[in-house]
Amino acid sequence: MTAAHNPPEAVQGWVFNVERFTLHDGPGIRTTVFLKGCPLRCLWCSNPESQERAPELTYFPDKCTSCGRCLDVCPQDALSRPAPDEPVVLDYARCDACGKCLEVCYPEALVMVGEQTTASSVAEMVARDKPFYTHSGGGVTLSGGEPLAQSRFAAEILRLCKEQGIHTVIQSSGLASTDEIDRVLAHLDLAIIDMKHIDSAVHQRLTGVKNERILNNIRHIDASGCSLVIQVPLIPGYNDSDEVLTGICQFAAGLKNLVGISLLSYHALGVMKYSRLGRDYQLQDLAMPDKAYLEERIHFCEQFSIPIVRFNG
Repeated sequence: MTAAHNPPEAVQGWVFNVERFTLHDGPGIRTTVFLKGCPLRCLWCSNPESQERAPELTYFPDKCTSCGRCLDVCPQDALSRPAPDEPVVLDYARCDACGKCLEVCYPEALVMVGEQTTASSVAEMVARDKPFYTHSGGGVTLSGGEPLAQSRFAAEILRLCKEQGIHTVIQSSGLASTDEIDRVLAHLDLAIIDMKHIDSAVHQRLTGVKNERILNNIRHIDASGCSLVIQVPLIPGYNDSDEVLTGICQFAAGLKNLVGISLLSYHALGVMKYSRLGRDYQLQDLAMPDKAYLEERIHFCEQFSIPIVRFNG
C-alpha cells in the first residue's frame, strides 16, 4: 500500500516572528520569517525564544496592571501576587504554557511565543510584498532559530515562493543532516551560514555543539553550486581575535561559490528577552563595542582578498 502524501497546503511548522521590509537579512528588501527551534545554545543568542520548538510563555511585568484575573485561571498555580498593587509573579518552573492566562490578560503582559501555521499561509503572506522584492532585488529569508530544524516546512515555504519568482535565502547555523540540507537546497538561491568559531572545542563551549558537521555542511552546500555567505557574529573576547578570524577567512577562501563574508557586531538587544522567559543571560557584563570596532575587524579580514558583504537593502 502506497503511503499518502500530504498536499502542500498541509505542511505545517512553528513560527515565532515575521518581520517585513528588513534590510539586513540578505540582499534587497526582504520578509524575514523566524522559525522556532534550534539545536545550538549560543551564549550570546539574541532570540532565546527561538530555541525551544514548543510555544513558550513570556511575561512583561511592566505591563501588568495587578488586576489578578490570571491568578484565578492558572491550573498550575504558577502565578502569584505579593501584594494587591504589585505585578504578579510568574513561576516559570510550574508553568506548562497552557495559555489560559492569556484569555484574561487584557494588557497583554502575558504573551505566548510560537504559532503553528502552514507553509502556504507563510508563502501567501510573503508574496504580498513581491513588488518591493522585484524593485530592490529582495525576497524571503528564513531565519530562526534554525530553519533546517524544520526542513520540510522550510523547503515547502521556499518552493512556493520560488514558484512565484521570489528570491530565497536561509540564515542558518549549518547544523543539520545532509538530507535536511538537500531538501532545502532544492529551492534556495543563497545560504547565509554562521561560523561562530573555527576551533571545534571552543565552538562547543560557546554554543553547546562541536563544529565538524557544520564545516562539512558548508562544504556540501558549496559543492552543490548554491551561493554562500559566511556570517560571523563577532563576540568581543570570545571569537574576534586575529587568530580566529584568520582561520575563518582561510576556510572561506577555499569555497568556490562564496559571495563573501559578513561580519556582525555584538549587540545586547536580546538581553531583556531572557528575564521575560525566566532565564539568565550568560554575558551580562559584556559591553557593546563602538562602530570603529566593526570597521577595524572588517579591515583585518580584507587582507585575505575575500569580499566583505554588507546587507543594507
